[in-house]
Amino acid sequence: MASTPDAVLVHERSTRLACLDPADGVARWDVPIGTWPRAVVADGSQCWVISQDRDELRCLDVLSGEVRWSAEVPRLTGHIVVTGDRVLVGGWRGYTGLRAFDRWTGALLWSDRQRTATVLPAAVGERVLVGEPGGTSVRLLDAHDGNEVHRWSLPEPLVGPDGQWPAFVAAGADRFLARCGARTLWQIRPASGTAGELFRHDRDLADAGVSTVGSVVWARERRAGAVALDLTTGAALWRVTAGPDSVGQVVPAAAGHVLATRRPGMLLLVDDTGRPRERQLVEQQISAVRVLTPGVLLVVAKGALLAVDGGAPTA
Repeated sequence: MASTPDAVLVHERSTRLACLDPADGVARWDVPIGTWPRAVVADGSQCWVISQDRDELRCLDVLSGEVRWSAEVPRLTGHIVVTGDRVLVGGWRGYTGLRAFDRWTGALLWSDRQRTATVLPAAVGERVLVGEPGGTSVRLLDAHDGNEVHRWSLPEPLVGPDGQWPAFVAAGADRFLARCGARTLWQIRPASGTAGELFRHDRDLADAGVSTVGSVVWARERRAGAVALDLTTGAALWRVTAGPDSVGQVVPAAAGHVLATRRPGMLLLVDDTGRPRERQLVEQQISAVRVLTPGVLLVVAKGALLAVDGGAPTA
């Protein structure tokens, strides 16, 4: 799934991509795009898709669903990252090298013939952060030619399997956070070329991404909890017990922060002091929660999408 302020794009019925109106969920268009896509990314008026049964990158018009262009890619290509006027693909599970296309025409700009294994890359202006899952280095590449600009050594292996969640999380204009090892949160500042430890927990963290809500960083724990940190200092603020099957990233709401559990589907509203304020049971199994628009959350459930009031988790 992907979204813009004006559209929600979701894969459904195994082979189709639908565009929904974010105000009421009504379908605007519904087009065939192939079986279960490895990536769907939207930016502005464009949407890019790589499906499992087609060795091509397709660019669709968000308003109409029409294909603007398509480009051939190697078999098992995954990951899509948009940065400036370039679309970067490849590196998923190390099956292919990285390659970049012009976002407007689909022209191939450059490609790396060497296979590269990387977590989902993160756009940094006209550059991208890449790093091998389980590796101990992170690289900054120039999106214009793929050349390495900077490299950082990590003290522990980088956590971030298969692009299931972002391994690199933006925390301000020039800082990215990344999970390393079982208990560490690392920070990287691409502009200055510096990196260092932000937080080391006294218990194991879950194999899940971190999230930022205002000045707070959330990191899920392996056993039914989540720890909230000060974004500036890395100091622990509070812990919340969210259930043994917490899922997705913590997202902002008008009255605080929302955490979710998969089974049973539950939304937990926590205020800015870490105090639980309200719980809302969702009948379906939850797989993710995202901010749709200011004040509205999108709950991705089994077989359904739910728009939720961000002021209080009441579907």
